Amino acid sequence: MKPLRLNHVPGCWVSQTLPSGQSERRGIVKMAIAKEAEDQLQVHWFSPEKKLAYVDASAVRSGFQNGMDVVDETPGSGVRSLGQGVIMQQRTLAGSEQVLVDFPERGERHWLPYQYLRQVKGVKHRFVTASKGEAHDAERMRLRMLAHAIKVWNENTGALSHLEIEPLPHQIHLVHHILASGNFNWLIADDVGLGKTIETGMLLHALRQRDLVKRILLITPAGLTKQWQEELYHKFKLEDFEIYGEDFFINEPRQWKMHDCVIGSMDRLKQGGHLESLLQAEPWDLVIFDEGHRLSRRQYGQKLDSSERYDLAKNLRSQTKHMLLLSATPHQGMQDKFVALLELLRPERRTELMALNLKPEILHDMVFRNHKADVTDAEGNFIFQGKITKALQVPSSPESIEFDKTLQNYLRKGYDAGEALGRTGNAIGFVMTVYRKLAASSAAAIHRALCNRLQRLLDDEANGISEEEPRDQRYLGEWEEQFTSDAREFFAGEVQLLKDLIAEAAALKANDLKLKLFIEDIIGRIHAANADEKVLIFTEYRTTQNYLREALADHYGSDQVELINGSMQHAERREAIKRFEEQGRFLISTEAGGEGINLQSKCHVMVNYDLPWNPMRLVQRIGRLYRYGQKKKVVVFNIQQTDSLDQNIVDLMYERIDSVVTDLAEVQRHEFNEGLKDEILGELAELIDVEDILQQATKLGIDRTRERIDEALKQARTAAAKQRELFVHAATSDPNELRDELEITVEHLYSFVLGMFEQLGIEVAERSHKERLLRIRLSEQVMRDMGLSPKASQRMDVTLDRMLAANRPDTHMLDLNSKLMQYLLGKACEHDFGGLAAMLKAPELGEGALLGAMLRWQGPQGKRMRQEFVAIQVSDGKAKLNPAKASQWLLSPAEHSSLIPDPEASKGLFKVAEETANKRLADASNRYLIPENLDWAAAGWTQANISFQQSKYS
Repeated sequence: MKPLRLNHVPGCWVSQTLPSGQSERRGIVKMAIAKEAEDQLQVHWFSPEKKLAYVDASAVRSGFQNGMDVVDETPGSGVRSLGQGVIMQQRTLAGSEQVLVDFPERGERHWLPYQYLRQVKGVKHRFVTASKGEAHDAERMRLRMLAHAIKVWNENTGALSHLEIEPLPHQIHLVHHILASGNFNWLIADDVGLGKTIETGMLLHALRQRDLVKRILLITPAGLTKQWQEELYHKFKLEDFEIYGEDFFINEPRQWKMHDCVIGSMDRLKQGGHLESLLQAEPWDLVIFDEGHRLSRRQYGQKLDSSERYDLAKNLRSQTKHMLLLSATPHQGMQDKFVALLELLRPERRTELMALNLKPEILHDMVFRNHKADVTDAEGNFIFQGKITKALQVPSSPESIEFDKTLQNYLRKGYDAGEALGRTGNAIGFVMTVYRKLAASSAAAIHRALCNRLQRLLDDEANGISEEEPRDQRYLGEWEEQFTSDAREFFAGEVQLLKDLIAEAAALKANDLKLKLFIEDIIGRIHAANADEKVLIFTEYRTTQNYLREALADHYGSDQVELINGSMQHAERREAIKRFEEQGRFLISTEAGGEGINLQSKCHVMVNYDLPWNPMRLVQRIGRLYRYGQKKKVVVFNIQQTDSLDQNIVDLMYERIDSVVTDLAEVQRHEFNEGLKDEILGELAELIDVEDILQQATKLGIDRTRERIDEALKQARTAAAKQRELFVHAATSDPNELRDELEITVEHLYSFVLGMFEQLGIEVAERSHKERLLRIRLSEQVMRDMGLSPKASQRMDVTLDRMLAANRPDTHMLDLNSKLMQYLLGKACEHDFGGLAAMLKAPELGEGALLGAMLRWQGPQGKRMRQEFVAIQVSDGKAKLNPAKASQWLLSPAEHSSLIPDPEASKGLFKVAEETANKRLADASNRYLIPENLDWAAAGWTQANISFQQSKYS
């Protein structure tokens, strides 16, 4: 059989049977000479005698042995090396000699032609044989270890990627914990306001980096689909998420395979035709349900009664490997409903879940909850503290009293008319509720709405009331403002009553004491104290927003006022914020700015011109300033109208909630904690239907409304207590969980980057902004390696500071998505970069050795699930895993030692390190994480131990 003619690469091991036929010699190919008839090889033979000789390629066979370290050198334009591996087996197939190579970094094994492999000396071989390296290997070992550590730390936490966020410790802990568990079926039950979108985005980013998920289905309430899409794109650069029913449609089930990242409304997908189509889609790698508490299944005796939303999730469970549920209030005081949610996540543990009361500790394996009261920044400082809220009363006027009296009459007639029509009259009741909210917002907002209503009646357009839901719940107020009402009178005499109301609203607007209080008593006094003070102003309605803009522009100039509302694109909002932070004084925002914009760096004063009926909206508003990075005490002004029945009811609601929240917070903690108060407020607001109570308030009167609020709060308080009692057993952020790992900080990144610049000849021409900004000059070799055009500029500004990069468009952000950073990391991890073994002058590490290793785990079916980098310090026959001294050593350039170690001592040191690494592999394993491999990255001898000898080369 004619053998394949393949070119032997230099470094390939070959063997040849000698003419006697009784012996064999082995050697390394030094050079291959191509000839027309047959290639010739220059081989350095080692046995039976050492010599350099030429031999025909057809006269040799593989000389590799199992256990040898090799590097793939497959030739060809555009062919990328598989990297370094270990030979496991050998075979001859159809006359072709092949070796099975295990590539630990890739988690792959391949049968390869032996001719394309180059033998190298791996870390273990170099260390146990005490092979001394070059002087530069000490620093290159440090950089090699840093490169592995940086890549894995980012993979396990997502903390170093190109994200438009600064992850907080609790978010990093959550992502790390779920990834480390090896099982991605979890209920994320963080308190309201702790960033579930950020946590989910970080988790998705990490899973996709590991190639563990490709097809993702994210199911949310109808009004949140767009918000999720925007945040995943703008914060995580996850730009391939499409909204089902908006960005694309499915005509045939086979079309689902064209869409790997889908966001869908749960109420759309639960419907027959949509559900039937969805269940014929390709399987999903991950399904996520936002607001998972909406998936309801109740148990009545032996009977189970499930909602269509729950059935949607149950049907999808068999179509996906992994499922995440997000909910701050999954229990809601209903144990059976809570257990049903956990059954969706872990159906195989149904028997245990049915006895949850007897064994609540199983929640630790499937529920993760962070508490707002415990959240800190990276330095351990509590984030939620230092807030002052001031309520300012608008004085009564004859105009406001008269208007409220006429409005209440109009509202009662409207509600009565709606009730008389039964279900078809619900829309009339909705219009009345909207008018109540508009009246509480501003005289301008209600005046315009009443004028629009009258005009519609006079135009006699007989269209019905629009019942279409808003596409985005953030813009509910703006949508309510544009709501189209019926062109028929709601009740007899409505036209005349509207004319009376419009006249009274115009009089109220002409003598607007609320606006006067805002301009003179709030804004005026703020700027009398500090003329440069920036103020964030919130309102639910765009009419009120424009009304306030005109008033502020008249007093301070139009260039001092910026707006944010739902009509603006993301880029427009960012530009408005930039102008506000640079030269503006006022930013007026609707609820569109209640989430997703952060102004804490330049502003600490807020005015709520109107108060939302949903208390969580108020928490979200305040959260724009009252968050991580705020250096000043946040001051919040709430404007209250005392002569309005509705305003009195809203004020009563906030007063009663605040009282209960403060009471609970003080009971649960010896010291009052502002974060705990916000945490409890979030729970209560989620558990009571405030809007329903307020909608009924007009009929019930103030006393009955107070009773209903107290009754609802009592039930919510009981439900929250049950949930808190059970969640003691849930997993939560634990700083000790990461303490045993080699933590990587921004300082390590800076040290790595500067070290690699030095090694690769990248010149740092200038340093500025407290050395956070570097102006560098790339060498021609680096330009070629990175595939950059020779015409491209060799100079560039780089930084690791996200804020600095955001404010300097031409500055390159050196995060882990940066092409330059990826090049530096890849270069440092290459075998030929060096630093696999080195002699280190490091007194702080003591006498012995420092080794770095990659530990990897796979799932039960062989899919890589996790990897971790460990630094092992060996001294006095004992090993320390990831000691703080090793992390500190990695921060500064390493020094070479002129001492040579003894091979026997080296073997002993390595044995101790290997035992430690294997123990860590075993300790972190579970039913979902099976040890895959132990791959040594670098090893060094530290200081002089008793077996070291003085080198003659020193």
